[in-house]
Amino acid sequence: MGTLTKNDIVRTLAEKHEEEIAQTRRIVQGTLDLILDALLRGDKIELRNFGVFKVVEQRERKARNPRAPQQEYLIPVRKVVKFEQGRIMDEKITQPSMKGGIQPLNRKPAESKNEPPRVPGQTNP
Repeated sequence: MGTLTKNDIVRTLAEKHEEEIAQTRRIVQGTLDLILDALLRGDKIELRNFGVFKVVEQRERKARNPRAPQQEYLIPVRKVVKFEQGRIMDEKITQPSMKGGIQPLNRKPAESKNEPPRVPGQTNP
């Protein structure tokens, strides 16, 4: 596994479409700029079958420092970008990983039906 960078995208597209790298870089950067500008305006970006980007507001919440759990902090209302995957991404990534469906956890075998239910704090005869 690796990381796909903007530069990797530019070079791959330039080679695939036999274009100059500089021109391809301007197109890729222009596309990213358009997406950012739309999100700043509060618009939703819908890329059919790939996914949807939108800005959502997270409500104010309390948080704790794991190293000092007694300290509480207030995280103010803030805006974040949310991504919802599209149909093709769901079919190619999520669904194959769910092959076999959701399986129940292995739990202790159920107690015999003849035994009375156990009540915490009581001892059984």
